[in-house]
Amino acid sequence: MQIKKRFSFLLLLSIFSLPSCITLHDLEYIYSKENSNTVTAEKTQYRLKTGDLLSVQISTTTEQQHDFFNKEQTANSQLMIQNPYLYGYLIKSDGFLELPSFGRIKAEGFTLQELENIIHQIAISYFEQPVIKLNIINFDISVLGEVNNPGTFKIVDPSVNILYALSLAGDMTQFGNRKKVKIIRNNKNINRIFYIDLTQEDVLNNEDFMLQPHDIIYVAPLEKKFYAIKDISNAVSLLLSTVTIYLLINNQ
Repeated sequence: MQIKKRFSFLLLLSIFSLPSCITLHDLEYIYSKENSNTVTAEKTQYRLKTGDLLSVQISTTTEQQHDFFNKEQTANSQLMIQNPYLYGYLIKSDGFLELPSFGRIKAEGFTLQELENIIHQIAISYFEQPVIKLNIINFDISVLGEVNNPGTFKIVDPSVNILYALSLAGDMTQFGNRKKVKIIRNNKNINRIFYIDLTQEDVLNNEDFMLQPHDIIYVAPLEKKFYAIKDISNAVSLLLSTVTIYLLINNQ
């Protein structure tokens, strides 16, 4: 009798636990049907804003009379990592850069390539055949919550999206909620909080899919974080086995 009660309890537990199982469907990104049309996503280029710290390098055939633009090459690399503000140029609150000899240059609102072209037009007065290279020194993102390797990561390419950030953090755990990923973004000292559903096809065309410097990504756990069964067939097999054992015992 005691054994029957235990198996009855196990049977009920199995039945009520099935809705809480995590299946492969819960672990997918960007759901799409097999015959669905290809999703075309336009690559959004990051536009510079106040607070961005830029490195400015100029390559030229002219003798380096203005070598202050290439001081990162001779600086102690560890010192530059510890205090990049010693070697970069800040886009100030008015949206301008202040560059030696070049003066004030409007930077806010431009892409890196657009600003490189602007600086190139100024540089040709100082250098012969100058090549301008800009980089954002203080572009970092933080990934927290249900990921395998949470932390803060330095970004080189400013055209970075949420999926790339998650890959840096070792991807979500099996308990991560892919339908409600929280993004915390600071813009001119105003924090904005919004959510991204990474299971939708049209997420690729969402402008918020692309990240900005200092974004914080938080992956919340699934509400049904009871236990994980990666294949629904495993859950069905478990239930059938439990029912079979229960019936055998009751028939004795």
